[in-house]
Amino acid sequence: MKLPKIETLSPEAYQDLQQAITASSLSQDHKALVIGVLDLCLWLQQKLTFSKISINTLKKVFVIQTEKRHRPQSDAEPDITFAETVTTEAANDEGVLPVNADDGVKDDQQPPKGHGRIAAEAYTAAETIMLNHPDYAPGDPCPLQCGGRLYQLKTPGVFIRIEGGQLFEAYRYEQQRLRCAVCGEVFKASLPPGIINKYDERSKAMIAVLKYQLGLPLYRLAQWQRQTGVPLPDTTQWERCVEVYQAILPIYHLLVNYLAQSPCIYQDDTWARILSVKTQKEHDPQRPDRKGTYTTALVGDYSNHPLYIFITSLNHAGENLSEVLAQRDESLPPVMQACDALKSNQVDDAFTTLVCHCLVHGRRKFINLESYYPDQTGMVLDTISAVYAHEAKCQEANLFPKARLAYHQEHSGSLMANLKAWMEQQIAERKAEPNSPLGKSYNYWLKHWQTLTRFLTHEGVPLDTNRVERALKLAIRVRNNSLFYKTLNGGHVGSVLMSVIHTALHNGINPIDYLTDLQIHAQYVKQSPKQWLPWCYQETLNSMNNPQEDLAA
Repeated sequence: MKLPKIETLSPEAYQDLQQAITASSLSQDHKALVIGVLDLCLWLQQKLTFSKISINTLKKVFVIQTEKRHRPQSDAEPDITFAETVTTEAANDEGVLPVNADDGVKDDQQPPKGHGRIAAEAYTAAETIMLNHPDYAPGDPCPLQCGGRLYQLKTPGVFIRIEGGQLFEAYRYEQQRLRCAVCGEVFKASLPPGIINKYDERSKAMIAVLKYQLGLPLYRLAQWQRQTGVPLPDTTQWERCVEVYQAILPIYHLLVNYLAQSPCIYQDDTWARILSVKTQKEHDPQRPDRKGTYTTALVGDYSNHPLYIFITSLNHAGENLSEVLAQRDESLPPVMQACDALKSNQVDDAFTTLVCHCLVHGRRKFINLESYYPDQTGMVLDTISAVYAHEAKCQEANLFPKARLAYHQEHSGSLMANLKAWMEQQIAERKAEPNSPLGKSYNYWLKHWQTLTRFLTHEGVPLDTNRVERALKLAIRVRNNSLFYKTLNGGHVGSVLMSVIHTALHNGINPIDYLTDLQIHAQYVKQSPKQWLPWCYQETLNSMNNPQEDLAA
């Protein structure tokens, strides 16, 4: 596209042009359209001249930021019937769990989950206060004089009251001091049992969770604590986070080792800001070190337990994954590497992986062009939608990987084959310019077709990387609130804490309780971290608290 000629209009010339357009023979709709375009050009010129406006801001003005399709009301979803595809006998042979015809059908009378009041049992930290009736007691005659007597019900009435308080409670112990009148020795009252350090383990765990899960900056929390009368400076908070980091470091290393044995590892990264790295480059711009700093998220499973590992450093996602795969057992098959097609995701040549590219990333290239090429993008988006409809059926039926592969080969294979042939025809017949956005989208799919369709050739391959994309939101939340790390060491400490916290959350464990217990038993955690993983640490605590029961068992 040629560079347009720059025109300059004075206010008087613009008014004359507007009057000429109004007096022309154009229709009213065309007049409004032309005047609207002129107004848009003037607004854009003023914004670019007098305001600090970025390309991202312009995208928000001109582009709708959504990946949802705007379909006509008449469009129907693909007609896919699971019952016609897999018989009960074949399903049992392939390891498919039984599926009832009514499975997945919601009762219209049943309210959707997530709505309604919170049950009283959910308030596990609430203090229970028993209230006896002030006027009556069990055995008293009925106040209504019906002749009966009152008896106590098994379940009391429950009323929940929530009062404002503080995140951290402070206690001031005034210890009596006695001095000998002759020798001058001072004798001070002892603290209660268990009171040793100023900060207990739970307070340290709360600081770590507030910072590295909720994204609350240390300075902001320090301001809040000053207002509540319990000062907690940001430097003090950081020192407490480091103490938690030292206690959980053995768990982190073990999680990384277990992640390396996962059959499938999802990977992605996002940019991170580290001030010390940026400052060094400003002082010495000729340094050969790379310019970027990143936070990588690696997601996998170990014995059906989800694992989440974050790494903040100068390395790309592929380099961080290579370091993890160095711990992989050589007897295991190549790991499935679920990622997008960026070159930064490639691992070292010393490692063999089964690369599985993300369908959502490929879909995104067409969803952005839907308003410009509705017919061409509709073919691609409808095909991907049908594939995901088949995947939903597989998930509803709890298909094992082998049965899932056979199902997709039978139903999604023809869809993808037709899509590939159609894209090749579009390119061959020059219906899309190779360098146009549509042509580049076609070429992306054709170039990575083998990796985009791994789910048709290998068992257990995921369709997308949504799992790691959701995990990265944690790192982005911390970055958006705290803006930066000061040093690479600070990024490492934050990554370790985020990894253990997020892994505990996705295993159904309260991270505050978990970090608290890891600190209390830090010596045992260091000796045997396997017994203190999120999914088994409670059993370890029970065996320590009840050694006699453990011996009897």
